[in-house]
Amino acid sequence: MKQDERILKTKKAIIDSLIILINQKGFNNIKVTDLTRQAKISRGTFYIHYLDKFDLLDKVESKLMLDIEDLLNKFMPEELNHSYQKEITDAPSAVVIKALNYFYTNRKLLAALLSEKGDPFFVGKTKKLFNKVVNKYFNDMSGKVRYNPEVPKDYIKELMMDRLMDIVIFWLKKDNPEKPMDIAKIIIASQHIAPHQLISFDTES
Repeated sequence: MKQDERILKTKKAIIDSLIILINQKGFNNIKVTDLTRQAKISRGTFYIHYLDKFDLLDKVESKLMLDIEDLLNKFMPEELNHSYQKEITDAPSAVVIKALNYFYTNRKLLAALLSEKGDPFFVGKTKKLFNKVVNKYFNDMSGKVRYNPEVPKDYIKELMMDRLMDIVIFWLKKDNPEKPMDIAKIIIASQHIAPHQLISFDTES
């Protein structure tokens, strides 16, 4: 086995162990010994790659944030453009599907970090990233975007960002999440349905 392949295999074993242990006992209760035992590696091997469990968490989250930011920069314009379409389409773009495939592939890690046993700051970090990309998109589209005058612009951005983020996070945390194509259709449909249209009551009974 080549050196690079060995390193990748070791890091994957450590990250897989991190996911298992977060779900079992919570990040705060994890020790390096737990990680090395679960990953079946020596402490020395662990310390070659990470200073401690916090360095591991930081490196894992930083990699996720970089990947997600890159995907969102391509995904967000496509996703938000659906909001301006008058008719619902059930054909998500390849860019949207690629982004959702990434989330789906990494769903166990993301779900663990987003859980109550994971990193309590990760939701905030993710929201900050979404906000950064949304603001960049709207700044790039300055002069071309019209806002509903009944709602202040900062609230419009917050509503749009929270709606997308809440759907993605809820999806990732499900025991049996839908396939990326199915959740893409749900996201698109949600853009054309007002909250008061989601449910109705039978008043005749």
